[in-house]
Amino acid sequence: MPRMNVSETLLRAKACERRGELDAARRLYQDVLAAFPGNARAREAFARLGPVGDPPRAALDQIAQLFQMGRPGPALAQAEALTARHPESFTLWNMRGVINLRLGRRAEAEAAFQRAAALNPEDCDTQNNLANLLFEQGKLEAAVECYRRAIALKPDFAEALGNLGNALQELGDIDGAIEAARRAIALKPDYAGAYSSLGTALMTRGDLEDAAECYRRALALAPGHVSAQINLGNTLKEMGAVEAAVESYRRALELAPNDPMTLRNLGIALDGMGAFDEAEACYRRVLALQPGHAETYRHLSALVQFQPDRPELAAMEGLYAAEGTGPQDRCYLCFALAKAYEDIGDLGTAFARLSEGNALRKDILGYDFAEDAAFFASIRAAAAGLRSAPAPETPAGVVPIFILGMPRSGTTLIEQILTCHSELAGGGELPHVDRFGAALATGAQPPTAEALQAFRAAYLERASATAGAAPYLTDKMPNNFRYIGLIRAALPEARIVHVTRDPAAVCWSNFRHYFSTTGLGYCYDLKDVVAYYRLYAELMDFWRAEFPGQVIDVDYDSLTENQEEETRTLVCRLGLDWQDACLQPQRNRRGVLTSSQRQVRQAVYRGSSASWKRYADQLAGAFDGLAR
Repeated sequence: MPRMNVSETLLRAKACERRGELDAARRLYQDVLAAFPGNARAREAFARLGPVGDPPRAALDQIAQLFQMGRPGPALAQAEALTARHPESFTLWNMRGVINLRLGRRAEAEAAFQRAAALNPEDCDTQNNLANLLFEQGKLEAAVECYRRAIALKPDFAEALGNLGNALQELGDIDGAIEAARRAIALKPDYAGAYSSLGTALMTRGDLEDAAECYRRALALAPGHVSAQINLGNTLKEMGAVEAAVESYRRALELAPNDPMTLRNLGIALDGMGAFDEAEACYRRVLALQPGHAETYRHLSALVQFQPDRPELAAMEGLYAAEGTGPQDRCYLCFALAKAYEDIGDLGTAFARLSEGNALRKDILGYDFAEDAAFFASIRAAAAGLRSAPAPETPAGVVPIFILGMPRSGTTLIEQILTCHSELAGGGELPHVDRFGAALATGAQPPTAEALQAFRAAYLERASATAGAAPYLTDKMPNNFRYIGLIRAALPEARIVHVTRDPAAVCWSNFRHYFSTTGLGYCYDLKDVVAYYRLYAELMDFWRAEFPGQVIDVDYDSLTENQEEETRTLVCRLGLDWQDACLQPQRNRRGVLTSSQRQVRQAVYRGSSASWKRYADQLAGAFDGLAR
């Protein structure tokens, strides 16, 4: 093959340029660069002309200048006109994608990026841009495919890896999201967005301490990272560090003063601290910014004593009746309106709204009681294997005190009483037993010594981090009553406090409350909640027979009648020294974010278990036959 004459080839390319044969000139310059990559004249000319199919660089620069001057409309008009003459211009189609995106024309932007990607499938930035657009539109699988294509073209593309992690997170692939974010950080250690993405995935998985640390790293790298600041607050709130969460939300509001979701989250945290006036002010600021925010009305309704002429009532009824109100917002409004009409004394309307809200919530969750019945059956079937499993031998750095029972049975009050004691740290509703032990408790995983030890280590590692220097930690996840067999097998030093209450009061309180968690689907139908209560009562009878004397029963109603006697008995049975502070749980300043957060700010009072009787006519005997 004859050696290329570089000077002659460059002269031919220049002649093509003068005649307007730009693609021919580009190909000649490309030939020179293929043979001599360091040739400065060819490199400069190729940069000036752009890829094959592009119009002259000056025309592209004019479009870019219009766009940068804040005139996307004229920029798009010129780009479209130029594309008619240069339909194979990869650069023009890319520019059209960016401009259309600025104008909010997502469908047109997607089409432009798709065309650019078809013209130049090897351009990783186009694949990433297209993926970002697909992600924004909720086309998650297609976005993931484009991110993976971009990364395949450029394996060290840290930004695409970070974006891939966000998309996998939305798809529910938490492990994949964590891997992608960690790869991005390994490539680019100062990538704040990847730390934030990793924090979100870890928070979803329940690794709250690690998630908080990721958000802190993101903020150290980018102090103005609003979403990392907000998510740090969310994580701290989930950890029970409500005061620290409030501080994080306040910092976020310094960066974005009118962000409605930050204001709402701050209101929830202040509510949990007992700062009810400040919480109400936050909710009202949200509604001033977003008058139709139904969820905020639900939160506000718990803090307001309604009268028929309150403007909030009319506003909620207006939203409730509006044609555009979707099922979730209508659900929020129904619970809020039920509270309002109960305050007014219109119990018929209150019950109707409550019933509608519950039906909507059950439908949204897709709850099926048969799944819970099968779950309970699997727990019983697995109990024998757990009972005969070898006891773990490793010591515990902290002794867990499990406070369990049906939701709304008084578990929050018991935790507030006990965490007044100087030797106890409050863990709140820790997810660790369910997360690490559900497979063992239901027989899906054999209860080998290794499996039980792994569960024990995972639980105690997180419990110790939460407890700090305290020798005892409360775990107030009510649904841990399902896992007593596992707890006794893997954590034999743990104390178990089972809180009971009048069954009708428990069932009514479950039915009338909106729970933000999704695992309580039985609460939203009177028949389901009664049937679930029976499953719970039968399982507790089973555990008592399995572990006689190892479950401490506390009756909520007896506690309210004989507070000091019952409290002293509980503290004694837990093996703790008496402290008078346990008689004043209303002075406990730790944050509480359960549905009992307002009641526990009051001194222990009597009579709450009879409130369901006001609705006896509407309930029509739904709770008949429930044994205490």
